[in-house]
Amino acid sequence: MIKKLKVYYFAPHPVQYHTGIYQELAKVKNIDFKVIYESDIGLKPIFVKEFQKEIRWDIDLLGGYPHEFLTNYSLNPMGDFFSRVNFGILNKFFNDKPDVVIFNGYICFSDWLIMALAKLTTTRIIFRGEAVLRGVENNKSLKQKIKSVFLTGWLKRCDVVMYSCTGNKKYWEFYKVINEKLFPIPCAVNNDFFQLERKKYIGKEGQIKHELGVKNNDLVILFSARFSTRKRPLDLLKALTQIDCKNIVVLFVGDGLEREIMEEFSDKNNIKTVFTGFKNQTEISKYYAIADINMVISDYDPSPKAMNEAMNFEMPIIVTDIVGTAHDLVKDGENGFIVKVGDIDEIAKKIDYFNKNRDAIKTMGKKSFDIVQRWNYKEDIKGILNAFNYLIDKGKK
Repeated sequence: MIKKLKVYYFAPHPVQYHTGIYQELAKVKNIDFKVIYESDIGLKPIFVKEFQKEIRWDIDLLGGYPHEFLTNYSLNPMGDFFSRVNFGILNKFFNDKPDVVIFNGYICFSDWLIMALAKLTTTRIIFRGEAVLRGVENNKSLKQKIKSVFLTGWLKRCDVVMYSCTGNKKYWEFYKVINEKLFPIPCAVNNDFFQLERKKYIGKEGQIKHELGVKNNDLVILFSARFSTRKRPLDLLKALTQIDCKNIVVLFVGDGLEREIMEEFSDKNNIKTVFTGFKNQTEISKYYAIADINMVISDYDPSPKAMNEAMNFEMPIIVTDIVGTAHDLVKDGENGFIVKVGDIDEIAKKIDYFNKNRDAIKTMGKKSFDIVQRWNYKEDIKGILNAFNYLIDKGKK
């Protein structure tokens, strides 16, 4: 039984993937919960450089939970350290006096202010983040040494550290977070929403394919991401040059600085591609509905939510081993394949396997669906409540 706690969740700005967590926390009895936003970015159109356009999320980001916006005194809300400057945080600590604060960063002025005030007022700190190891953590560079000392000290000052996946847990362990302080908050999307969306398009797949110029017997590969070098879209296109791909089409959902290069490569090598541009939350399911397999082949990606979304549409996954959620959401050979970053030969072999074994797509897709059901907002809340209980028990000692 959890005693009544006043819990403030400090968030940089509204994010569609966190709304479900806030809504579930707001339902919990004996908790006085509120989200404190440091900026209203996300509620109004913002210009995204990679997309060369303004975007605005087209779903409700504020319904179903108490929230408040602080004035952001930053001159550059899209910048770095001084992108969040919220002096209203002082009032939250000294007047409202929360028992527990949750926040997820250390790169902004307001993060440092939250940490300092929490320690000053003996407020319990729950910290979360989604970073994973990059493979450079043991190098001897001055930058890495400073980061190691700083982050180890920062995390030591937190009462609880939450991890989103196995890769994220390993990251915190590398920076010396003890197991007692670690609690799971699984990387999740709104499974219910995407499953309802999937049902909406059943029976309409042929029509959608016709509109996009995709043949019914084409193997449709979905690549949903920003088109950046980190996401490695060209690895997918290069892999297709190594196999017979005349009945394969790549559905590129998104936009970015690499798009022109991708289009030129596709044309030069006679690879069938469809570029949809950026698609919002209420639009993207149309494209998931016609895809056969999903690709997430980044060289750094802590928790790509597009992978969870695709799994709700019963898709097998080809994912690189560096992706944070790879070993949690993909069981190699069961619901997809895990490959090495940049291993174009192996990527080609796995795509060719699916192209020649269409029945395996259905079998593996069902397994993906089963796995992703366990990655949901209710599990997130379970982890947070366990963290609260830990703090309460620790306070009694």
